[in-house]
Amino acid sequence: MNLRRLSKLTLLSLFISLAVIWSGGLSALAQHLPLNVRVSAVRKRSITISWDHAEPNPYYAISYRRADSRSPESTFAGNTTGNSFTISGLARGATYRIEVDGGFYVGSVTVTTRRSIPDDDDEDSYTPPPVTCPHLPDRVIVTGYVVNTQCQMVGEVVISSHPELQARGFIDAVDVWSYVTVGLEVCFYADGWLVFLNAAYSPRMATELQRTHRDGMTCGVIERAGTVVLLATGPASAPAPHGSDAPESKTGLATLPDFEAIPLHDCRIKLVETLFLRDAPAGEIIGLVWLNSEVPAFEINGYWYKIEFEGTTGYISRYYREVLRGGCG
Repeated sequence: MNLRRLSKLTLLSLFISLAVIWSGGLSALAQHLPLNVRVSAVRKRSITISWDHAEPNPYYAISYRRADSRSPESTFAGNTTGNSFTISGLARGATYRIEVDGGFYVGSVTVTTRRSIPDDDDEDSYTPPPVTCPHLPDRVIVTGYVVNTQCQMVGEVVISSHPELQARGFIDAVDVWSYVTVGLEVCFYADGWLVFLNAAYSPRMATELQRTHRDGMTCGVIERAGTVVLLATGPASAPAPHGSDAPESKTGLATLPDFEAIPLHDCRIKLVETLFLRDAPAGEIIGLVWLNSEVPAFEINGYWYKIEFEGTTGYISRYYREVLRGGCG
């Protein structure tokens, strides 16, 4: 073999090696590229999603799972070479996590089917507003402006400087900051009253937030950065806001319905927030249960766990925990 032929073979081998490396590099990069999945329409028993084509392989596998399912396994819905897909046969008023797998491009979206539609017609649908913070847990949804708005769930300590709010019973709260525009809607999948803690003041000024109830959610609209807090009862002197369907007690307080205590067996949880310990559900504060504390839970009572911490029995919010063992609801 002469020198010139050897030189050509060497250059050819080098070219092939560079091509393989380049192709592998692109593949590794593409595996991390997100697919922009969005909700096109929602009905009582079906959801339609769409996305932008991910070249060069426009072939997609769609799967889904219920957000409240204990199983990590997803249900395969089908394949498509298009950029939209409708999943049918879903449960009414249930939240689903839908995933679209395009090979190197993968995307997902969380959406809840409708509980009711005008005229009770399954063919009617609506186009939901864009989800502002898709990483939030399923029990809360923030919709409106999509870019640059930040959201984070916060615990009961957010109202520690407002004893009048503590007395009304903490249920949940989400902090919204960065870019907040007029018409940003915050909804909790629970009944209650809403209070807004304005971030423009230090300490944050608390004001009642007008609320509406729909599809099992309590919703309010904010116009600036701050914390939206869901409370169990309303203010003593204020009438129910327009559009609210919460019941009123004889004292004028809007209260949640009474819940039946459900016993738990061998349940142990770990707190992911520092929470107030109360003498009853939404009752008087008798102490604190610290972040990362591991405690037994004896029963569920609505939005509350009955626990024991450092020899004291009381109630804490049931949302800010990690299950260590047992059936904890």
